[in-house]
Amino acid sequence: MERFGAVLALWGARTNLTAKPEDPAEIAFHIADSLMPLKFMPDILGEGMRVLDFGSGAGFPGLVLASACDAQFTLAEARQKRASFLKVAAAEMGLDNTEILSARLQEKAVVPHFHAVFSRASGPPADFHAIAAAALLPEGLAILYSTPSQRLDLASAQRRGLVDYRRYPYSLRRGAGRVDRVLAVWRKAEKAA
Repeated sequence: MERFGAVLALWGARTNLTAKPEDPAEIAFHIADSLMPLKFMPDILGEGMRVLDFGSGAGFPGLVLASACDAQFTLAEARQKRASFLKVAAAEMGLDNTEILSARLQEKAVVPHFHAVFSRASGPPADFHAIAAAALLPEGLAILYSTPSQRLDLASAQRRGLVDYRRYPYSLRRGAGRVDRVLAVWRKAEKAA
């Protein structure tokens, strides 16, 4: 994480990766937030598991999770500068379980190859549902980092075959206050409805 923080501070000032790339407390918040799936679902990121993080941006959660577990990660980022940052950061961190895909994922072009799909601050939930449903193997998990007040469009998830919706609420310190967060989790149905 120290190497990641150093690369993020260097690149962040030039490429607008996060609001405060030079602030250790802010980076610590994003790292802690990224690690929350390990608290609630530790078994999903073990050896042999394939994980997609799309809209990877500054590497939250993909690079952080890849440094903390044995799963194989694909980080998809459409913006070339951010994808370049992810490649440099993964190399600096010595992550051999990470592949960086510099592309905007299209639902029709994605094949079901992953056991878990993550997204954090990447756009509308309906877009997440579409990509996750296309990319997940049956019984795989779609995990969206969210806030308690965010509208998650549960009907969209259901139409895509994402079922068994669960919420994992948590709270993190940020500055002098606390921030309430939620992991929204769906399972891909074995067969389409």
